Amino acid sequence: MSKAVQEQVDQLFEATKGLQSLEEIKPHCEAFNEFINTKTSYSTKSLGTVLSRAGFYKKFKSLPLEQGKNAESVPKHDAQGNVTGNELKHYVLLLCGLDKKDWEERNETTRVSDRLTNADEGGNTGIEINPETYLEVTSNLLASEHPHELAVGLIAATGRRPHEILARGKFTPIEKESYQVNFEGQGKKRGEKPVFKISTLFPASYIIERLNHLRKEPSTKSLLKEVANEFPTDLAAQNKAIEDRRGNSLRRVVQEYFGGKDNREPLLNFRHGQEQNDCKALRAACACLVTERDCTGSLGAKMYFAACFLGHITPGEKISDSDLKHITTTLGYSDYYTTQPVGYPDAPSKEKLSNVRVASSDLEAIRKIQEDLKAPNQPSVINQLIESFNNRLDTAKQLQSAQQKVAQLEAQVKQLTEVNNQLEQANNQLTEANKMINTSKADVSVTQDNQPIVNVDDLQGMIQKMVDEAVAKALQGKTTVTTTAIPAKVAPIKEEIDWQAKTDTEVWGSKTASAALEKIRRSFQAICLYNDTVATGDSDRLAVTNQALRDLSGCNGLLVRDWIEAHKDEIISHNAKFGMENKKDPSNPASYANKGKDTDKILLLINDEFLSGEAFKAGRN
Repeated sequence: MSKAVQEQVDQLFEATKGLQSLEEIKPHCEAFNEFINTKTSYSTKSLGTVLSRAGFYKKFKSLPLEQGKNAESVPKHDAQGNVTGNELKHYVLLLCGLDKKDWEERNETTRVSDRLTNADEGGNTGIEINPETYLEVTSNLLASEHPHELAVGLIAATGRRPHEILARGKFTPIEKESYQVNFEGQGKKRGEKPVFKISTLFPASYIIERLNHLRKEPSTKSLLKEVANEFPTDLAAQNKAIEDRRGNSLRRVVQEYFGGKDNREPLLNFRHGQEQNDCKALRAACACLVTERDCTGSLGAKMYFAACFLGHITPGEKISDSDLKHITTTLGYSDYYTTQPVGYPDAPSKEKLSNVRVASSDLEAIRKIQEDLKAPNQPSVINQLIESFNNRLDTAKQLQSAQQKVAQLEAQVKQLTEVNNQLEQANNQLTEANKMINTSKADVSVTQDNQPIVNVDDLQGMIQKMVDEAVAKALQGKTTVTTTAIPAKVAPIKEEIDWQAKTDTEVWGSKTASAALEKIRRSFQAICLYNDTVATGDSDRLAVTNQALRDLSGCNGLLVRDWIEAHKDEIISHNAKFGMENKKDPSNPASYANKGKDTDKILLLINDEFLSGEAFKAGRN
């Protein structure tokens, strides 16, 4: 919904920025207020924040103001409500948003005091941290190659905000300081760019190395490029977009490693009034541990140290007493404590590197391979080249063994062929001998040209002896073969079909499994496109659910379930963008539902607008 508010704020600004009378400005304000009152459900406590994020107040304060034309003089009050003077305010700021009473109601909160005074069953206030457990989990996350886990590890080890770790923050080493860095890129400073020293729970060099690794990771680079293109000059909008798009992924990691996922006992008990997946808890826990480790002295000194670490007070040459009022913000992060000493864990040990001499041309080749592989350094390139060479050796050995087996089979086939030829020759001789026997029986008593009479039994004996000798000769030195080599049948190669290049008619006209996956993918994209461009409010938006994808694509529910599991992050991110996730179980897209909505009507519209009318067969019938 915040995107729709952003569009309305931009439209209001463009429509009124050049107007010079209350009569001209007022109708635009009334239309804006009607949108806020009928199309959104923001409370007094949240509306001011939403309008501020959309640049509502900043835009109209930037215009040149003239009394009676586009602005009105109103009293200005201090914190105690006393009038201290007057100020010009644009008519839009007076007619839209929150009035003075709303702002007072919005700021009357007891969230921090409730957190600090919340007691457990034993009457103890605050939450105790086990430093050893916290550092062990953080160490595992810092060593991870998964970008979301690494980002959470850096938040837990430095106490920085998610957008500071992902995009804005920069750490530089400090000479002779192993567990401190200079930090710049602090969020929420409205144009200021402070650089100040902060403590880290792990060695500074290791923290800097892991941050550089995260920034080079492809998905992180893609995210930063995407938000920079979308908001080229507005860093605040970029920061919000980064936390919106990566927030669910980070919160899932926080809950899994710190918050006691699947009813397990939490490693870090979370703060009163917060969910079990809030990155702010890691920020507060880190502030507690570095203050306990690096600051000794009075309670006031520790509060000052924690405020500087969190960036609520920016250390400088001289800090006035009025700057100390920001320590009240630090109180909201001060409900953790520890009774155990906080150590200085080492970075994971690395294998010692050796120098290798290579030719200049080879060094250039290594650099080119490093760039192509997006490898972090040259030793990792050499390691991958060695692994590739060893794999090739294994392949060569397997190929040589296969060739030897082929040669053995060829020799056996040749041998069998020779035996077969000899047996065939013997069979032919036996056939001729049988013919001679039959002829001899017919003329057994006839003699010609005084030739001797041959006894038939003797003749048969001779022939049998000849056959026996031929067979024995053919089989001499040969072993009986009980198997026959049969040429293997090769299955024909099936042609792969690029369903993404096919039309909606062709995709929905096919019954193949690969076409079914394309139907589900297109149905998901169609719902997202509808929510982003056509839908106007909560009542006509459609959450991405198993039922919605099943109805729209016409595919089997189990297939849809598997597809949703494989694309969980995209589905959760889209539903969360419009507040359509299951608040009780946001990480489980199978629990999402579209209650109280005319889903058939919405699906018919999505089908006609984005799927050529080929999907949602049930609704069309």
